[in-house]
Amino acid sequence: MKKPVLKAAAAALSVALLAGPALTGTAAAATKLIYANYLSPKHSTTPELVKYFEAVEKDTNGSIDWEWHFASALLGIKDIPSGVRDGIADGGYFVGALVPSEMPVDAYLTDFSLMNDDAIAMSGVINELVLLRCPECDDEFRNRFNVQYLASYAPTDYVFQCKEEFRSLADFKGQKIRAFGGWSDMIKAMGGIPVSIPANEMYEAMSRGIIACAPHSITNQKTRSMGEVAHYIILNSVGGFFGGSLINLRTDKWDKLTPEERKVMLKHLPALVAASAFNYVRMDETVRKEMEAKGNKFYDADPDLAKFITDFRASYVKEQTPKKGHERGVKDPEGIAATIRELRAKWDGLLKKHGRDRATFEKLLWDEVYSKVPVK
Repeated sequence: MKKPVLKAAAAALSVALLAGPALTGTAAAATKLIYANYLSPKHSTTPELVKYFEAVEKDTNGSIDWEWHFASALLGIKDIPSGVRDGIADGGYFVGALVPSEMPVDAYLTDFSLMNDDAIAMSGVINELVLLRCPECDDEFRNRFNVQYLASYAPTDYVFQCKEEFRSLADFKGQKIRAFGGWSDMIKAMGGIPVSIPANEMYEAMSRGIIACAPHSITNQKTRSMGEVAHYIILNSVGGFFGGSLINLRTDKWDKLTPEERKVMLKHLPALVAASAFNYVRMDETVRKEMEAKGNKFYDADPDLAKFITDFRASYVKEQTPKKGHERGVKDPEGIAATIRELRAKWDGLLKKHGRDRATFEKLLWDEVYSKVPVK
């Protein structure tokens, strides 16, 4: 029989999603895995993660027993990597861009967020890159944090969501804008002031006047309640997050799993990745309609701002990202950059050839990535 594990810090949130079931009694020999995440139950990936955990438990007949904690109930966003490394949790959502000194390679990957204009293609890129094509990425996860990377995803395009109506480049001058990675350089070039704030703190920061705008997916107008404070949304894409690790597992736990258990873990990851990316695409459309009905304004930037964004994104990815990699201490930033470009071309081709529906994408993830991850 299973019982929920509740966390007082999250009592006001959706209990069913904040803490997962734990095996008791006859399942004492099960391998218990504790997962930590800072995202709220309202976030689109949360129910997909729960589905993943439950599918793994079912297909292993309970030999793997997940306990999950959302909304920073166990570890805060910046504490998750070190907390997993130190054994407080067995896996979690890592965002290297917020702890760049601890995760310079993953932070470097985030610099490529400015080239993300396709959540589906880039979700394929990030997983093939880290799992199969980037030894330096694997080394950072394994040797710095003792984890086996398992999956991440790329959200939809980030757009400026502002408290006041900004339209031109001049509107951003001297304004504090939430930014990290390559976006920090973009804001500086615009004459603004970048402020590093985790996504789950955007609402409070804007409501208190700490920031004037925050780039993020339209979905966050609802999932992070940004629509209540950011009533003006500039539709010109500034890229979309790339990097991080939505789910991973301490190597000591991964190594103790049987090959069959590892295969089950891997088998269900394509569905998790695909659902996470496709949910963003679907929710961007529905959330925009909902927020427009409430009076929020969605519009294109003035020509000067539109041109600046387009030109900056193109030049930054081509000319600046390798330099940023060297500054971060990455050993082979040029090699990683070349691999990302190669994989983007590959996934563009795969999606064009086979189709862009969710089932096809799941199959491509399995065939091109997860079927090739060693289980022994």
